[in-house]
Amino acid sequence: MKNIFTFLFLFVAISVHAQEEIHFNSSWTEAKEKAIQSKKLIFIDCYTSWCAPCKWMEKNVFIQPAVYKYYNDNFVNLKVDMEKGEGIEMRKKYNVQSFPTYLFVNTAGDLIHRTASKMEAEAFLAEAKRANDPNRNLAALKEKYDKGARDLPFLLDYYLGVERSDRNTAGKISDEIVSKVTEAELNTELGWKMIKALARTEKDKLGAYFIAHETAFKKWGTQAELDKVRDRLVTSTMYGLMRGSNEQAFMEKLAYFKKSDKIDRKKQGVMLEADYYLENGRTADYVKLTTAALKNELKDDAEKLSFLARRGSGSKRGDEVVAPAILQQAYLMAKRAVALDPEEYSVQSTFALVCLAMKNKPEALAAAKKARLLADAETSKIQKLAQQLLDKVEAL
Repeated sequence: MKNIFTFLFLFVAISVHAQEEIHFNSSWTEAKEKAIQSKKLIFIDCYTSWCAPCKWMEKNVFIQPAVYKYYNDNFVNLKVDMEKGEGIEMRKKYNVQSFPTYLFVNTAGDLIHRTASKMEAEAFLAEAKRANDPNRNLAALKEKYDKGARDLPFLLDYYLGVERSDRNTAGKISDEIVSKVTEAELNTELGWKMIKALARTEKDKLGAYFIAHETAFKKWGTQAELDKVRDRLVTSTMYGLMRGSNEQAFMEKLAYFKKSDKIDRKKQGVMLEADYYLENGRTADYVKLTTAALKNELKDDAEKLSFLARRGSGSKRGDEVVAPAILQQAYLMAKRAVALDPEEYSVQSTFALVCLAMKNKPEALAAAKKARLLADAETSKIQKLAQQLLDKVEAL
């Protein structure tokens, strides 16, 4: 009897767990029939077998309770490989150019809303709610725009609705907003929303206003939100200075990050400074910086160490090869990243690439084999890249 109850408990637990995700129908015909009966929109997840962001969404977002509950309650869901079967024609019909793309259509197949790209659960849920709102989905917004609606709240809503799926239209709407908004309108809650969405540099209209009046926006934004905007603007300015000859201006901006008491800012400072030294051939400074970072800011950050290692090992100036000292730093950073996160494909593949560049076959081979094994849990495209890397190492 005890065994029977144990079996029943496990069966129920497995059944409940199986439902804890977005439920997808098997075909357009099945989805359409259910949509007609339920009077719901059809949500279509447009993916490919090699799309890494698609896999990330499946593992990290589709399984969130708030997400799968809303999608299962409000839509009939369909998942379609855009390179197979009915997906080939669907890709042409809806002009799907990137993956993932998310379509919300009615039973006639008319497009009501679309969005795209990898996003966090909160944003993915917001897109679903926008699609379900007859006043805010893209079909409704486009109709209003075509009929002449041009007030700023509407334009911002239209921009936010289209920014992930249509860069050309988003750029056009952004230009309209920036050209129309006045300084008085920027000093409002709506103005803050515009700055969060559209400010790009410290010198553009919205960015410059934010920098000059940052404290005023504490009425509408959290300190974390204000910090995020400022960090974005300063970083953009620094990338503009990186390829110029004004080192003093770059270093003055860099102090914003280096002198911060926030670890994320300090890390960003290291990344920017490392890029500057690479770009300008400052090998000794690069080595000094990254040696210190290995002991301090980045000592426990496998992702950033791996990024710097890959960038350093592949950097060139004109026809010059990578400086041996920089390659050695790339090796040290990549090896540390592997020690921190040995089960991450990108970390292992980076270490293999660095060792390959150094003609260090034993370590390159071990890392490449590990990367190939880890790639089995990734997409077919990643698996192909991992195999190509392993083949190169074996041929060394």
